[in-house]
Amino acid sequence: MASLILKLVFLFSLVSSLLAAPLRFRQRDAPAPAVTPVPLKLEAQRDSFSFDLGTTLVLANSTIHQLQLVPASCSAYTAECPTAYQAVNVTYDDCGDAWTVCRCPSANMTLNTAVERLGRIPVGLRRYVGTVLVSPDVETHAYTLTSGDIHMFGDTEVNSWVHEIVSSGLLKAAHAYDWASGKPFSETPEWYQAIGNDTCVPDTYSATSAGEDFAQVIVMKIFSMIHSDSLPDGWSLDCMSHQMQYMSSLPLFNKDELFGETCAILGSDHSSRHSKAPLVTPKRVQPNYPALPQTVTPGLLPVAAAAEISPTPTMTSKLNKDNAASSLYQASSWAAAFFAGGAVVGWLLLL
Repeated sequence: MASLILKLVFLFSLVSSLLAAPLRFRQRDAPAPAVTPVPLKLEAQRDSFSFDLGTTLVLANSTIHQLQLVPASCSAYTAECPTAYQAVNVTYDDCGDAWTVCRCPSANMTLNTAVERLGRIPVGLRRYVGTVLVSPDVETHAYTLTSGDIHMFGDTEVNSWVHEIVSSGLLKAAHAYDWASGKPFSETPEWYQAIGNDTCVPDTYSATSAGEDFAQVIVMKIFSMIHSDSLPDGWSLDCMSHQMQYMSSLPLFNKDELFGETCAILGSDHSSRHSKAPLVTPKRVQPNYPALPQTVTPGLLPVAAAAEISPTPTMTSKLNKDNAASSLYQASSWAAAFFAGGAVVGWLLLL
């Protein structure tokens, strides 16, 4: 009897471990939950951003090392590169860990351009970025996985890099930051409350969803931090003050952490993907520029134009791919658990 109980305990442990595996995978490495974005019912201040953070963010020095083997996180995406990716490790002088950049030979951006734009992302935000894939396309777009990997297409400017890093250029960095812990800031009640207390979003794309708004507001927040707490010409704080206040409440958005010149930030969260201190901490200082004069009268676009946005073909393709990847992994995990459990039960019955 005791032997049978021990075997049943073993069976329970095995099946439980198998069932938990997909949960651990989805939290850190799976594509973001692929659902159709829910448009925000807020007006947009502008159709798009008319400023470029690339002209004001300082550039980290870098060293490039060619890799002989292309990592699986790049080689698996054969549909995004007609030929094989080429991979390098890029070490910036503000971090002891390297970033892997995979570039398709036919990509619009050169390797040096991609390395430079990634190097202009403040290290406090850049440390959340995983592998960067640079691929060709006639249109400029990008997407970020919850692993922090950023897929860039066309010739994306620094604003887009920031966007993606936050939710990964700067925009893409924002997405990577958003999902770093597995529990995105853009899905918290506090963020939804901030949106609900405002009457506008920065631009038309921000109205696509709460996640895209989060990334776009990060771009505005960083602009404000390096321009004496002012916004770009043509934007007003009044109608989106709660969203900006929410950003101010996050530990990342203080100058010592965002522009700290080292990825080894003491007392910071443990979700960053690069945290090894450099051998020598650089002495760069991010300049603080004066507030820009307001020559364009802030205004709002019609609600219909700002809120009723349909997913683009690129977004739809990404959603379908992420859905397929998540569903396939989950199905295979459950199948493995089923057959493993069945095999052990059969073994018990034969004894």
